[in-house]
Amino acid sequence: MAGQAQHVEMHRKILLRRDLLVRALPGAVYVPFIGDGDIAAQVYADRMVYGADLDPARVATCRARLDGGADVRVADCNGWPFAGCGATFAVADFDAYAYPYDSFRSFFLSDTQKADRLVVFFTDGERQAVNRSGNFRTPDGEDHHITAVKEKRPYFNFWLQKYCLPWLKEAAAPYRVVTHRGYLRDTMLYWGAVLAS
Repeated sequence: MAGQAQHVEMHRKILLRRDLLVRALPGAVYVPFIGDGDIAAQVYADRMVYGADLDPARVATCRARLDGGADVRVADCNGWPFAGCGATFAVADFDAYAYPYDSFRSFFLSDTQKADRLVVFFTDGERQAVNRSGNFRTPDGEDHHITAVKEKRPYFNFWLQKYCLPWLKEAAAPYRVVTHRGYLRDTMLYWGAVLAS
């Protein structure tokens, strides 16, 4: 619902973005799962924003908040909703809550222009699925069904280092990961990286 808060500890999300955005080149930003547009309004006001969300009420709120500095659509963010867009993207912010990696793949594999240096952000809730049910997907899209606690531990404890970063290094080729930052809040992982071609 549009009246509910979209974020927990939003100030930490903003700090993570500001920390890495100092390395971003000029260019547009892609913000799938844009919701009410609160992050976009705080950190991307100086860029053209291309955003999408499934919730029409949140999209309406976002459009009003960004006041013409954005192209925001009601769309499935696991696909690429901006086919034929002529912008060059320097930032992509996948604040998906649960699984941001399908959306990244759709964006990255699309024919849209990307800057020589690309800053990306991810909100990832898969550690929660590892912990609760053992039914989860690694960033490469592979499904896992694990019940033994001993088998869950490496995924839960080393999710960023052993699964997310190696995946990004492979998935983003020919870009390379220049630097990355991240933090945990309970079972949630918030992280970002600077990619350079």
